[in-house]
Amino acid sequence: MDLTSKNTPKSLILLLNILPALILKSLAPIIIHNRVSHVKRVVCLIIINSLAMWLIAFKKVYLGIILASLMSGLGELTFLQIASSKFGENGINGWSVGTGFAGICGSLFVLIITSFFRFSITTCLLGSSLIPLGFFLYWTLPQNEYHQMDNIDLTQNSMATEENFEDDHIDKLGLVKELLYPFMLPLMLVYFAEYLINQGITPVLLFPLKDHSIIFRKYRDQYVLYGTVYQLGVLISRSSGNYMRIKNVWFLSILQVINLFMLLIEALYFPIESVYFIIFCSFYEGLLGGSSYVNVFLNVNEIYRNSSSHKREFCMGVVTISDSFGILFAALTGLVLEPNLCKHQVANGRNYCKSS
Repeated sequence: MDLTSKNTPKSLILLLNILPALILKSLAPIIIHNRVSHVKRVVCLIIINSLAMWLIAFKKVYLGIILASLMSGLGELTFLQIASSKFGENGINGWSVGTGFAGICGSLFVLIITSFFRFSITTCLLGSSLIPLGFFLYWTLPQNEYHQMDNIDLTQNSMATEENFEDDHIDKLGLVKELLYPFMLPLMLVYFAEYLINQGITPVLLFPLKDHSIIFRKYRDQYVLYGTVYQLGVLISRSSGNYMRIKNVWFLSILQVINLFMLLIEALYFPIESVYFIIFCSFYEGLLGGSSYVNVFLNVNEIYRNSSSHKREFCMGVVTISDSFGILFAALTGLVLEPNLCKHQVANGRNYCKSS
């Protein structure tokens, strides 16, 4: 909301934020996998992510978002592969918890800096440009330990098997087909519903401001709070992998689609005139999305646990494409949905979506 004018669909930012990442992850098995070392990838993450923040802060919004998107795709691809092939289930759980914390910390940071302390979004972005320095923590990982695990894996599966897998494109196509229905399609669907809610529907789910409100001084504050409680739900559910496993993730996708239609009805008719109802739905949305994410990758890791490290890394990389496709379709749909929902509300005397 802060990066665009009030007449610009929020899904435009989402589209710019996902399309470069999707392209990178789609090409990764050809141009990155086993060709660009993890060290070089992490150096790129540090430098280009910081640059992207500065570009956005100084009004080069679209270029900055594109660079940040590329690094988002590279980061997810890299660390999921490291987590799976080097550290196994504990690594995937750790990655999921970390991404959950990243979401809630980022949302809280923006909420506190802009809504409570009233600093400008430029100041917020410049402060955020220091965050990518956290990737230096990569060098604190037990490098020797997981390189030894690689050597053990190669011994068990033989170097010839690894090389054959790298060269055999028919085998890779067969793996994609294996992963498509049980993992990729439900993850794509849950992310489609999730991001269509976030970028196409909740921006217009706004309610009258009250003079005594501490949290809501502007209409955009409501949207920021929705995003924060959504990220809280994501954090909780992405941290649940050690305690609750769900094998059939289609169930979570269906529940998220129901949540989508429920909020769509709210945006059209407002049968429940309460900001707290939207806050609850946003939290529930985060629970479903985070749970789907962690369980998909844990299930993939479990199935291919005894495969070679190259094969596991390839599977993880392929599955990351599905959530990006879901977000892409949500962005394209939201470009049409949000303006039409706002137009419908204004025609019915509810013009909050046109306010800042």
